[in-house]
Amino acid sequence: MNKRIKAAIAVVLAAAVCGGGFGIYKHIKGNNMPNMNRELPITEKAARTSLTNTITASGSVLLEDEIEVYAEGETNIVKNILVEEGDNVKAGDLLVEYDVEDRKEELEKQIRDTEREIENSQLSLKSMTTPTSDTEITKLKNTVVSKQKALQEAQTSYDSYASGLSIQQTAVDNAQQDAKDAEKEVSDLKQLLDVGGVTQSEYDAAVTAAKKANDQLTEIQKAYDDLVTEQDNVKLAITTAQNDVTDAQNALKDAQTVLGDSESKTKYEQEQLKLKGLQDNLADYKKDLSELVYSTSAAVDGKVTEVCVDEGTYTEENTVILKLADFNKLIVSANIEEYDAPLLELGQKVVMTSDGLEGKEYTGSITNINASALAAETNMGSETAVPVEISVDNPDGVLKPGYNLDLEITVLDKPDILTVSSGAVKTDAKAGIKYVFVSDGSKVNQREVTTGEENDTVVEITSGLEEGEEVLSSADDSIKDGMTLDEIKEQRNTANKQKSDNDSSENENMMRGDMMGNDQNRRFGQGVPSGVPRGGGFGGGRPMG
Repeated sequence: MNKRIKAAIAVVLAAAVCGGGFGIYKHIKGNNMPNMNRELPITEKAARTSLTNTITASGSVLLEDEIEVYAEGETNIVKNILVEEGDNVKAGDLLVEYDVEDRKEELEKQIRDTEREIENSQLSLKSMTTPTSDTEITKLKNTVVSKQKALQEAQTSYDSYASGLSIQQTAVDNAQQDAKDAEKEVSDLKQLLDVGGVTQSEYDAAVTAAKKANDQLTEIQKAYDDLVTEQDNVKLAITTAQNDVTDAQNALKDAQTVLGDSESKTKYEQEQLKLKGLQDNLADYKKDLSELVYSTSAAVDGKVTEVCVDEGTYTEENTVILKLADFNKLIVSANIEEYDAPLLELGQKVVMTSDGLEGKEYTGSITNINASALAAETNMGSETAVPVEISVDNPDGVLKPGYNLDLEITVLDKPDILTVSSGAVKTDAKAGIKYVFVSDGSKVNQREVTTGEENDTVVEITSGLEEGEEVLSSADDSIKDGMTLDEIKEQRNTANKQKSDNDSSENENMMRGDMMGNDQNRRFGQGVPSGVPRGGGFGGGRPMG
């Protein structure tokens, strides 16, 4: 095809496009023209209905409670583990057996030994408090008399030494004088002998006499000293006899009075404390023996999720030996966005579904709302959310821990309440009131109302309106108290017509802009169909010529 033929085809196509565009414009304009003859109702009746509001979220199925089973007894050795992970158990089933024979023998021995010590202590206390027999009292009295007599005899003996010592002292004094005189005689005769006044034999006789006098003095002095020693011994015997009398008297007194002295009382109290300690020990040993744990049983029905010890393990009271879970008791954990969290309350109904469980619907309610919010990761990134827990009924047993569910939480459900459309209620912020326009059939009057719950479409009226009263469905700032319904209709028709004209003008301008654009494109060789027409679109062309 030469260039002239191509140009002719382009002109024809452009004219067709322009004509089609104008036709489309006329169609759009015609369809957007309001039906001036149709009147829409501008009032509605306050009616009783149900007000419901829900929020959606997603959650995961979890075990409601995984029970940790602790070892029993202070210290034990695991002898046999009777279950494995995955086993189903019933309440009362044995889980673990312990090796307690050595501990049992030790406790039994401690009990026997302690019982013997208690018996001995009780005998000691009994001996301290048992009254002395009459025969023993008589015997003790005789002992006192005997000791007193021995003391008297010792005192008499001591007194008898006084006269003997006096006589002996005189003998000592005389012997000392005789010895002194004999020594002087020897001295005198020595002087005379030296001058020849006496003979040697006379002098020797004097020396012999002096020696005899000294020997006699020594003998008499010894006799005196012996008497003194004997007297001292008798004095010691008196002291001993006095102590014996005191001891005998005290023994008699103790025998006549039970725990009559502080020392006896102290010993008795000490023995009592000893007995009390032994009795406490015995009670502890018996208690330990009675509480000796031979095995641990399941407290609830469930499945063993983990075995935490091996056979031969030493355990204490805080040792976790295994874990149990009831797979029929499940919860759903979910994170609710902070914007929806204030609407949550315990007990609110939740409906749960899953894409993987087509046709199944599960119900439950909120059982826990976390006190704090946290940062939760979502497909859109991190957001602040409040964790909640939801009970879930699982009658068919299909739900499993780890499943993901879509949640619909009913945060508002008020049946049989009086409501009007949301647009009917206006707020006077300055006066702090809410109001509606009530119609009497010809005009409207402003009336204050009290509102309750609301959603996107309706508002609960708690006071100010009665069921069946007519109110203006949509009130704006142009409505005034006392206006007639005809004035309101005329005002709205005028507003609607103006809006329709504005919309038509905008559509016409848009179409004219499109046609001008096409004409401009045509001048620059654009808008020419490229190959086979593709709907109403245009492909890119090349400048002609």
